[in-house]
Amino acid sequence: MPGELVSIKGTRQGLVILLDTNRDYEDLKKYLQRKMESARGFFRGARFTVYGQENALPGHQRTELENICRQYGLIPDRGIPWPPRQTTTLRHPGEKANPAGMENVSGHGEPARLYSGLLRSGQTLHYPENVIILGDVHPGARVVAGGSIVVMGSCLGEVHAGAGPQKKATITALHLSPTGLSIAGIMADPAGIPQARGVPLMARVEKGIINFIFYQKKTGFPLPL
Repeated sequence: MPGELVSIKGTRQGLVILLDTNRDYEDLKKYLQRKMESARGFFRGARFTVYGQENALPGHQRTELENICRQYGLIPDRGIPWPPRQTTTLRHPGEKANPAGMENVSGHGEPARLYSGLLRSGQTLHYPENVIILGDVHPGARVVAGGSIVVMGSCLGEVHAGAGPQKKATITALHLSPTGLSIAGIMADPAGIPQARGVPLMARVEKGIINFIFYQKKTGFPLPL
């Protein structure tokens, strides 16, 4: 992470906050505080650990940095490994899926995390990059992502993309009718979201506001309304 003081990575076990320990410690603290503030609560409830990128952090510094994250609702867990343990995205017959139902997805585009299953009321899914959900997001469920969110089903709960903030993030669903939606901290009025049952809809930021774009069979995305 050249030039970056603090980087947040997602793993199967939780979030890993990587720090450039070649930098001044006070600068690291200030940068982490700003990063947490700019996330606007997107990582609330997520488990995390802190690692030095080059050198191990002294115990008192690590505790101090953990306490900053605690203020924003994160839960410290020093059992989260870094680098992450090697796993496979394929499951053999009889093998149980991981409890979170999450798998890594890679290709020619940006990396994403795949979630297979429904998100029911009271459930929250956190990830600092892109998320693809193979299922519905029910009312009362919450999805928060640092990157884009794609729901291959009905999105009827809360969806918040682009933590950081990342204004290039988008939210797409086969049926997009959420109770709350935001990108990079910019909120949309759920009552103003256009509806066309059976037609995928994308939300994205344009000129400081959220616009909605319907999928077109011939041209795909984007096509402004």
